[in-house]
Amino acid sequence: MTRVARVGGHGIAISVVAAAAWLVLGTRPLFYLAAFMSLYTTLMVPTILRTSDHVQVEKRLRQSVVQMKSRDTLTMAIRGVADRSPLFVHLQPVLPDYIIQDGSRTSRRATLLDFHVNRRGVYALGGGTITVADPLRLFRLTRRLEADQELTVFPTVLPLEKLRIALTSPLDGQRVKFAPNYDVSQLAGVRLYQSDPMNRIHWKMSAHRGDLMVKEFAPSASKTLVVLLNLTVRHQPSFTLETFEDYMTMVTASVLQYACDHKLPFGLTILGEETLSSIGFSNDATNLFACFKLLAKAKARMDQDPASTVFLDYLRRERLRIPARAQLYLIQHELKEEEIGALLRMQAQFSRLSICLFPQGTYLLYGERPVPYYMPDVEQIARLRKTQKILRDARVDLSVIGINDTLAALG
Repeated sequence: MTRVARVGGHGIAISVVAAAAWLVLGTRPLFYLAAFMSLYTTLMVPTILRTSDHVQVEKRLRQSVVQMKSRDTLTMAIRGVADRSPLFVHLQPVLPDYIIQDGSRTSRRATLLDFHVNRRGVYALGGGTITVADPLRLFRLTRRLEADQELTVFPTVLPLEKLRIALTSPLDGQRVKFAPNYDVSQLAGVRLYQSDPMNRIHWKMSAHRGDLMVKEFAPSASKTLVVLLNLTVRHQPSFTLETFEDYMTMVTASVLQYACDHKLPFGLTILGEETLSSIGFSNDATNLFACFKLLAKAKARMDQDPASTVFLDYLRRERLRIPARAQLYLIQHELKEEEIGALLRMQAQFSRLSICLFPQGTYLLYGERPVPYYMPDVEQIARLRKTQKILRDARVDLSVIGINDTLAALG
């Protein structure tokens, strides 16, 4: 009864006023108006209530995982209303913040929204309102639509050359000081025994030929890449915390995309407001999308304890779960010399160490004159760049990324 009064209140009021005026004045037009409004209200209000209860909206995202600033389409179609129904049915989508609508198209009770997102994150789409009204727009009933479509926006992916990052062999195919891996699932042939490990002897072939024969496998440079993104910061960066998150996740996404393109098994762990880890290590697109979803949800955390070593604690705690002889790629805000020494003492666990830093105050491009009063960490950055060659000789790659570097790459 409450819904009937709320929807048909205007019609009931008009009918009562017209009937009262007819009884007082006795004019025939008022009688016709009162009769018409009473009949119109009696027919339309139940029809609107019934249609509003049965109308449905089907929603579909063209892509549920997209790169930041990429275009996507949301389709919202009305179901449960006859094509020749006299009722007016209007669908009004509502987009959350950071969703930029590029245009819309409407046809046969369906609305297509073209949009792009200018910020990394996870968004709920499909919300809005649906209104059912009579042809004269006297009665209407509006119902809210739940935003039940999830859109994941991962950071921008850029070539590593633009970011001034060079992943060393075996990732980029250069010569290395250690032997490449072997894919034991790909048997390349057999040959005579030459002081090889006993587990490579092909016993059946040796018995057949009368000499010790060993298996030869196809060489592989697909060394597992363990990407560790540390979003724990000890002090507020020179730029905003959101910008810090975006740039660091952008570098991480670019490294993961490179690994996937080159068929390298990879995994991701994020240390921040919460610890997020991918499941297992593989080189397929499913694992890549799972890692991108983690990057979309990653949030930084402030830890002002100067003695805190979050990433070292994680490596010590998870050392048995990290694949043997994997390459560790560490991405974080800054790194003390003591922490570099602790990493070097862990070097036996990994085939190679790669470090990417975003130290505070790196606003200058390479070759520009440092300004100490504007760059509070200029001395630390100078020391880090002096140690790059020394660390490279120890198979530790150190990259110092400045805010202008990432802005230039985005441009």
